[in-house]
Amino acid sequence: MPINARPEFFKAQAKFLAAKTREEKIAALEEMLATAPNHKGAETLRAQLRAKLAKLKQEQEKKSTSKSFSIPKEGDAQICLIGITQSGKSTILTNLTNAKPKISNVEYTTQIPEVGCMDYDGVKIQIIEIPSTFKKIWLSIAKNADAIIFVLDGTKDTAKQKFELENILGNLNKPSLTIITKIKNIDYLELKRKIWEMLNLIRVYTKEPTSQKPEERPLVLKSNSTVRDAVLRVHKDLVKFFKFARIWGSSVKYPGERVGLDHVLKDKDILEIHT
Repeated sequence: MPINARPEFFKAQAKFLAAKTREEKIAALEEMLATAPNHKGAETLRAQLRAKLAKLKQEQEKKSTSKSFSIPKEGDAQICLIGITQSGKSTILTNLTNAKPKISNVEYTTQIPEVGCMDYDGVKIQIIEIPSTFKKIWLSIAKNADAIIFVLDGTKDTAKQKFELENILGNLNKPSLTIITKIKNIDYLELKRKIWEMLNLIRVYTKEPTSQKPEERPLVLKSNSTVRDAVLRVHKDLVKFFKFARIWGSSVKYPGERVGLDHVLKDKDILEIHT
């Protein structure tokens, strides 16, 4: 940790440690470099930051040009869309995320995986549509995902489609959701809510003791996570200096209640860590 660094540097460092995507890490590192000390004693630190930044930018460039179909997980969770050809997967991906896949009436229009990011109240969920050819390389993406969305064509035998898709995937034993298309309009706001519930995660918003407002981007944790889990996510060294935390939310009896590391958090809790 640098000597005589400005508060702006430590704020940027916290952003880097909490970053979920490569883009967020790059932005935080650039901010750290801009606010890092310029004295001779910080030369090693600045060199380390530049090396990390160069590596991340190189990885970003390789990702954009590579023909490999290995898709790293980015964001807080990864979901795979799977369905027979012309079931409506690309339309769902377009409406849920920032992706712009080609949509047509031609079978097997999607030739390679299409990737988008869905925002749900600050939570970043990566959604991947895999081709309906179900090649082994595509199925490996589904097997590594946190959850599956089955997209079924409502004008055909949906039970048969679901049975065939489950056989193709094998026993994955992970959360799943089924969407039936073409028989009625899909409520995408409701679908986002169902996707969030399927993942069985919680949002915890951190707040500085000197601030009135929590951070906009929450920590995303597994259901039944504790204050310890949240503190470790912020920074692993914070546990050593932890004194207590204050909570605002449904997990406590009154606002600002003082709790310890073993306190179980609930969705949308606000956490204030004291060291």
